[in-house]
Amino acid sequence: MESQKINLLLQKYFDAETNLDEENELITYFNSDEVDEELKTYIPMFTGLKEIPISENQELGDDLMNFILESEHKEKLRYRWMWQIVTGIAASVILALLAVNFYSNQYQWKDTFSDPKQAYSEASKTLDFVAGKYNNALAQLKPFGKFGNAVIPLNSGMNILNLGFQQLKDVKTLNKKLKKE
Repeated sequence: MESQKINLLLQKYFDAETNLDEENELITYFNSDEVDEELKTYIPMFTGLKEIPISENQELGDDLMNFILESEHKEKLRYRWMWQIVTGIAASVILALLAVNFYSNQYQWKDTFSDPKQAYSEASKTLDFVAGKYNNALAQLKPFGKFGNAVIPLNSGMNILNLGFQQLKDVKTLNKKLKKE
């Protein structure tokens, strides 16, 4: 019966649900000579607790609570500060975009030509000029195509040479294997 009660108290102790009297009962039990074999592993822990004076120091608890609350408050202030910076930057970007949009709407593009047929003929002239320059540049690159045709026989000769080197490598590896045996 005593063993079951101690097991229940241990379970409550490890779940942090014991009061001071129950903890004192555990300390007393584990400091006695009547400890069950299966519970002897807990003896060093509870004998060490006996040496620690048990007194509720209210000032220590208050200090710990104040420290925890101050830490949480500092953390909230830091996040609030970061949030204010991010929203400030976002607002600045939005205002800058609105200002650019407003400024660009005031100065609309003006057409160069009032007659669409005249604009079309001028655009056609410009595109013909660009196409002519492009074709002249391509005509100057035609001799480079001859280099590609000239290299074709050289590539076939190199392929045969590479095949020979590969066969020579195979013969060397075969020779090494034969020497090892």
